[in-house]
Amino acid sequence: MDSRRWWLLAAALPVALGCALAAAHPELRLAGEYALIGAGLVAGGVLWSSAARTARPRTWRLLSAASLLPAAGALLATVVGPADPVHATVLRWVPAVPGYVIAVIAVLGLVDRRRLRSGPRVAVEVGLFLVACLVVVGLLAVGPDGRWPASGLTELLVPGTAVLATSATMAVALTLLGVVEAGRRSMAVLLLVGAVLLTLGPWLGTPALLPGVAVPVGVSRFLVVAGLFALALAVLADSQGTPVAPRDGAHEPRPGGHAGSLLPHLALLMALATCGAVVMAGGRLAPGTIAGLVVCAVLAAVHRWLTACEEQRLEARLRRSEAYFRSVVRSASDAVVVLDDDLRVTWASPALGRALGEAAPALLGRPLLESVHHDDVPALAAVLPVAGAVPAEAPAVSGLLTLRLPDAAGEWRCLEAGVTDLRGDPDVGAVVLHCRDMTERQAREQALQAIAHTDPMTGLPNRAGVREALQRAATDPGHAPTTLLMIQLVGLAAAREDAGRETVTTAMTEVGRRLRATVRGEDTVARMGGGAFAVLAHGADADADRLADRCLSVVEQPIPTPGGMIELTAVVGVVPVEHGLGVDALLDRADLAVRAADEAGPGTARRYQDALGEAAARRDLLRSDLRCARTREELFLLFQPIVSLEQQRITCIEAELRWRHETLGEIPPGDFMPLAERTGLIGDLVRWGLEQAAAAAIDLPSTAAPLRIAMKVPVGHLSGGTLVSDVESALRATGLSPERLVLQISAPAVMSDDERLGLDVSSLRLMGVHVALDGFGGGSSALAHLTRLPIDVVKLDRSLITRIDRDPQSRALCESVIGIGRALGLDVVAEGVETTAQLAALRGFGCDFAQGFVIARPMPLAGIAAMVADGDGVLLPGLAGSR
Repeated sequence: MDSRRWWLLAAALPVALGCALAAAHPELRLAGEYALIGAGLVAGGVLWSSAARTARPRTWRLLSAASLLPAAGALLATVVGPADPVHATVLRWVPAVPGYVIAVIAVLGLVDRRRLRSGPRVAVEVGLFLVACLVVVGLLAVGPDGRWPASGLTELLVPGTAVLATSATMAVALTLLGVVEAGRRSMAVLLLVGAVLLTLGPWLGTPALLPGVAVPVGVSRFLVVAGLFALALAVLADSQGTPVAPRDGAHEPRPGGHAGSLLPHLALLMALATCGAVVMAGGRLAPGTIAGLVVCAVLAAVHRWLTACEEQRLEARLRRSEAYFRSVVRSASDAVVVLDDDLRVTWASPALGRALGEAAPALLGRPLLESVHHDDVPALAAVLPVAGAVPAEAPAVSGLLTLRLPDAAGEWRCLEAGVTDLRGDPDVGAVVLHCRDMTERQAREQALQAIAHTDPMTGLPNRAGVREALQRAATDPGHAPTTLLMIQLVGLAAAREDAGRETVTTAMTEVGRRLRATVRGEDTVARMGGGAFAVLAHGADADADRLADRCLSVVEQPIPTPGGMIELTAVVGVVPVEHGLGVDALLDRADLAVRAADEAGPGTARRYQDALGEAAARRDLLRSDLRCARTREELFLLFQPIVSLEQQRITCIEAELRWRHETLGEIPPGDFMPLAERTGLIGDLVRWGLEQAAAAAIDLPSTAAPLRIAMKVPVGHLSGGTLVSDVESALRATGLSPERLVLQISAPAVMSDDERLGLDVSSLRLMGVHVALDGFGGGSSALAHLTRLPIDVVKLDRSLITRIDRDPQSRALCESVIGIGRALGLDVVAEGVETTAQLAALRGFGCDFAQGFVIARPMPLAGIAAMVADGDGVLLPGLAGSR
């Protein structure tokens, strides 16, 4: 409770005591007057101090000044103390009349001006209130005969003004109660009570001061004090109350609600009751009083007529609004379904009929859960309120859910619905479903999904479809054993080049048809894109292996097309689908298995093993660490001597790039050089190796003839077009003579038709750099390679000399190649010599140079330097007595 009310109650006790003493003992009349003055001061102080907490502080402060004036009249009459009662009454009313006028202005300021501008009906109400109050106050002031016991102008003017002021105060208080907001009606009621008491008290006390009237003065004093305290309570109520905003879309039919409609009739009843009491007491009504009653009756009739006209306008507006919203609901594409407390369908908008046809009216009166598809019942029951449960205070809105209802043909129509529990709303009192027909949209989405999961070329599922099937197989613990077969076609590029794209498309379609006919009905065949197919087969591992062989068999069968016969082969990767393994991990395993099968050769199938995964992890580690290998100083060079068989001395040194990994140890070039080519690091490695090799040649001990330094250049770097500039940079940085550098180019590089390579080799030859053809005699080498580029040296592949010491055919072939090289004026170097017998045979063939383990293994620069410094050369093993 507000502490100010306690203080007001505490002040009321001594005031009431003073009034009681004055009423009990007439000689203590001053105590009553002082109590009245104290009540005015207390009420004024409460009004002034509490005004700041209200929405209209200036109005309440104005009203606080008005509350002091009746107390001022009592003080004036007490101080002057005239003997004539009429003069005493006039003295009391002189300060009080301005107070009532101020109160009228203040009360009008407490109401919103927009509520006062509501048309002629409010003006009629104000007039009715004023005339009714004039009738009542006139009877109190001058009596039923209408005679005032005074003849002077002042004695007549002051009471007449007081009648108008007090009547106006009661009239505006009634008006305020009729138009005030609902949240401030308690304040308006207290203000009206205060106005009534402050009107009745003075006028009941005025005849009491006159001779011949039996009304005690104490009663009027109590009424005035109570009226002042009612004003104080009114400001306290206004400082605590907050207007209640109407709900969205709701408006009061008129200001003041039901109270505003009853107040005019209550005012008329009050006037009639007062006049009736006078007549029943034996008095006679003055003509003015009777005229006032007639005016009240006329104004009441006019008010009722205006109210009826306004009600008709409101009803017409309500009918138009209802018709408007009905038309909006009927024309809306979304259907509205209303359920009662038992979740039965009580109403449905016409849009539901457009979706369900003649089946829509059959839903009325039936529980919704019994009408929807049985698969949709759990989801719908989870969002619908419990039947018969107490509705929530705030409307509960669910998310969108999908439900199915049967139409007139018995087909299920898919609806998207939102559920709102409006049983707590007095205007609705039901559960409302907003439904939208999604049948056609769902059909389109399913069609689009089918397109998104289908390969347009073969009509088989695509990669997205396989991923979805793999996801189901990997996450379902009760799923049967499943194996993924990844089939990669081989020869597709050549067929496209020979027969054309359309012919290859026909061949791909035929391969898909064959695979679909080969697997079982529950297996899935999909095209992954390009020349890759996938089969998701059910069954044991042995069944999957047999299926892989059958798939290879049907792919390798010739394919007739309009462009001719197409012959393809394939490799297959076999991966068991493990529960809980991700789809991406399964596809990565399939790629590793396919790669292993491709390395084994076309027409093979390989099952995934953990070793493949470990090898892939090793490659990934090498790929990531190779970028920083040079920064961490993990790269280094090893050197292997090349000796002249005629001079039996070291004439050249081959530099080999090596990598010593911090955790994996020494990595051979065959493992990391292809990775460098694929990651774009090959250029940096070659440039670093050239510069290091040239610097090593400068640091070697001097011999009779300057030693050459040789280094292999990978194919991936040759195609970059920076070989010439890289060589120039290395020679410039180290000061090595170009004639001492030998660059070794492999046979696959010579086979290419890249004109840039020929220009680069010619430029290097013009610079003085020697160029060697490396690996001749192995793989796809041809004699034409010896003349395709301007080379100086040809290095025989180790496969050409492996059996020359025991196989006559190999011996004859090697001798012929050496003879051709010598005939072309090329230096011939035999690489990979491992036995003394091979060395002796090469010397007998007239081979110029040899390199291999029989001479020396690759070693650091210090070892090579020691060999060169030891006797300015070495004796060849197995050739005793020669230097």
